[in-house]
Amino acid sequence: MKRWIGRTLIGIGLLHTVFAIMVFSPIWAALVREGLLNTVNRQLQREAAYWFLFFGFVVLLLGALIDWCEAQGSRLPAFLGWGLLAMTVVGVAVMPVSGMWLALIPAIGLIRQQTAPALKELA
Repeated sequence: MKRWIGRTLIGIGLLHTVFAIMVFSPIWAALVREGLLNTVNRQLQREAAYWFLFFGFVVLLLGALIDWCEAQGSRLPAFLGWGLLAMTVVGVAVMPVSGMWLALIPAIGLIRQQTAPALKELA
């Protein structure tokens, strides 16, 4: 089994994190100047910067876990692929002009990974 699904998610997470730092750099600079603690305080742009950055970290962690499972030769649960696909479809529907489309690749890869053994058994 090739190790590409986790690595793809790691790449997406890295892109997301770097983009968040670059695009929201003025906001991050203000937060750092203010000492970071309790600096978001229901301010929409600061909340967006925070969640955008930390979602990138979550995608990185998920990708690292999936890559580790792929390295171990472990079969990942089907719900993971279907859940990622559902999140991606909703994300694309809500925000079509975004990078959310990239998550279709690992989502479909996870689903195919689950259905491939079943298809081999049918043959």
